[in-house]
Amino acid sequence: MEEELVAVLVSPDEYAHHIGQVSSVGSESLKVVRRKFSISTPYAIQSVPLSSVASAEYRSGLVPFRIGAGVLLLSLLLGIAYYLGVYWESLPPNTSVRVGLLGLAALYGLKWAFMSRRHEFVFRLHDRSKISWRSRSGNFKYKRRAVEHVLDFLRKRGFSIGQAQ
Repeated sequence: MEEELVAVLVSPDEYAHHIGQVSSVGSESLKVVRRKFSISTPYAIQSVPLSSVASAEYRSGLVPFRIGAGVLLLSLLLGIAYYLGVYWESLPPNTSVRVGLLGLAALYGLKWAFMSRRHEFVFRLHDRSKISWRSRSGNFKYKRRAVEHVLDFLRKRGFSIGQAQ
């Protein structure tokens, strides 16, 4: 029987960010990205049969580090705005304020602080090891369809999908 591809979780150009994680789910196996010590092909795909998977867990949630970075960036921008408002008259005459850069930083800060979510799968194997996959925080809505395919497939195969701890 030929293996069918259920969902691709990681594209080949993202392998560097997902070393040791599941890259795709097939009808008979999980494909895992492994580092190879070679310059021409730095990554290898290892196949893990689904028969060796004991349980699967799924969680979608927030990314605390990215949210903290966004709040920190926004507070820094508020400090800069306060400084400019209070000390505007005492600035030298030729001072230039890069409003575009401050606006761009504010957009990034808002995005990081309020839109940092990710998907996560944890596959526990019979030998008590685990293989996981985490989406990058900016890819939550782009990976939703692939995640739904994997969840439907795992339920059809008889896995009870628990919440990851």
